[in-house]
Amino acid sequence: MNMRTLTLILALFFGLLAFAQRDDIKRLPPERLQELKAQKVAFITQRLELTPEEAQVFWPIYNAYEKELDDVRTAIGHNRREARDRSEVTEAKAKELLAKEMELDRLEMEIRHAYIKRFEDAVGAPKALFLGRSEREFTREVIRQIRQERPDGRGAPPPR
Repeated sequence: MNMRTLTLILALFFGLLAFAQRDDIKRLPPERLQELKAQKVAFITQRLELTPEEAQVFWPIYNAYEKELDDVRTAIGHNRREARDRSEVTEAKAKELLAKEMELDRLEMEIRHAYIKRFEDAVGAPKALFLGRSEREFTREVIRQIRQERPDGRGAPPPR
């Protein structure tokens, strides 16, 4: 087994653990979810050029990072759902929800800052630096794929 194959296998294993917790993608069909999980792990592993040893250290850290961010993002979603109907949101409720959203945004940034050092220690500063870019590139690629799969090419769900 060559090093690239071993890296991919390790990355897939650890990457799947990260995605298992995500609330925002649980609505996808299971086969599509599995496909996206594998694609993300392979994409980031390739973009960062992780060695098998780096992947073994990196993916558990990344999985914990994703879990913490997902928890905060879920709370942000719950907070936003409380304000769905404009006519029912009072001034006091709006201020409360704004304060909560700002606190959750601050918490999200703290998580990012805490993990930057852990990524740097695990795989070095250059790879830690390009992690965010790799995540954004992957997201753009997924959006592009979804749009190509749609009949209208705009990413709208197909008519039922």
